[in-house]
Amino acid sequence: MIKNTYRVTLVLAVALLLGACAGFNPIEKPQVAITNIKMAPANGFQQKLLVGLQLDNPNSFAINLGRLRYTLELQGQSLAGGSLNEAISLPASGQTQLVIPVEVNLLNGIGVLSKILGNLQSDLDYKLSLTAAVTNFGLGDITINKVGKVGMGSTAP
Repeated sequence: MIKNTYRVTLVLAVALLLGACAGFNPIEKPQVAITNIKMAPANGFQQKLLVGLQLDNPNSFAINLGRLRYTLELQGQSLAGGSLNEAISLPASGQTQLVIPVEVNLLNGIGVLSKILGNLQSDLDYKLSLTAAVTNFGLGDITINKVGKVGMGSTAP
């Protein structure tokens, strides 16, 4: 009888411990916003957009990011994405600014670019999907999706 009670207690304790571990998330995802978009000089049939990002770390500890992969939509039109293979450190409860290049093939993206150029005076709707490799805690990749508005060359998130 005592042996069975001990087993039941042990099983319950292990179940509670596993439940607590499953609910433990050591990191809150950073927040991201596009702060500006600028066109770099065209290179043949490629147009590069330089997209300014602001990454905010809501955690009380620094987050170290490795490779970034991203896709971008402007005005409801899908643009090519890209990747950035630089180490990025987000300070505890702080923010980091960076610029990511987005390559647009002029043959495939002429409609998108004409919409962008036609709206230089107004804000552009964007949809950004950013996947980052978190190098601390062994968490692997996190994905952040953001929808917002940004002006060409503006600096407000």
